[in-house]
Amino acid sequence: MIPNDSDTQTWAIDLANFSGPLDVLLHLIQTQDLDIFDIPIAEITAQYIDLIHANPIEELTLAGDYLVMAATLIEIKTKMLLPKPPKTEQDDTDDPRRPLVEQLLAYQQYKALGQTLSEKHDERLLSYERPSADLVVYQQTIPLQAGEIATEDMIAALQQMIQRLNPNVPKPRTIQNDTYSVSEAIEDIEQTLATKPHENVSLFGMTRKRAWTRHTVVTLFLATLQLVKGRAITIVQDAPYSDIYINQRKKETAS
Repeated sequence: MIPNDSDTQTWAIDLANFSGPLDVLLHLIQTQDLDIFDIPIAEITAQYIDLIHANPIEELTLAGDYLVMAATLIEIKTKMLLPKPPKTEQDDTDDPRRPLVEQLLAYQQYKALGQTLSEKHDERLLSYERPSADLVVYQQTIPLQAGEIATEDMIAALQQMIQRLNPNVPKPRTIQNDTYSVSEAIEDIEQTLATKPHENVSLFGMTRKRAWTRHTVVTLFLATLQLVKGRAITIVQDAPYSDIYINQRKKETAS
């Protein structure tokens, strides 16, 4: 039920408890069980303006938002007082309250969603995760056999290879599509090793056979790892961060 003009002065609402003018309007509508699709705009406007007068707002930006809504309500109220044209089937679209109703409905949905997320957050605070276990005591350091290299050594050698090649290559002026595939790199490695079956082949030297790009180096590196995984080649490195050499793996003879 809408209070009369004299009752509007008795509304005790602190605007600091609301997030903005739409929140205040929605509160006025809900607490009085009004139909949001048929807002009594004159009464709501009077209540809203009384609330603004009763609650001075010091923050200019927020005060501006409330004043803009007040001006909007007064404009809607004015349009509602103008003579209405003959009724047609499209009367609802001509209702000056329609844009405000759409804003209130959208805000109502966002507010309900925010309330749901807040409840989920509160529920989440009531649960506790088990801290991750310390597995350091189970770690083992397995020494490498003679001639073997670790993955970290290969990555370090690859980075040094890129640094050695990069300064000698001019920066490309146009972006080109790299088409060098891992399968092509594997074929290049196998052909090179076939011509030198008993020699160590420098992976760094193989990068010079093609136009150098970072893509070429990485592709050759991936092809090398693929061949090592397939036990087709072996890798040799004389010292940490030095060049990587590859050679054909000797075929194991049945005992």
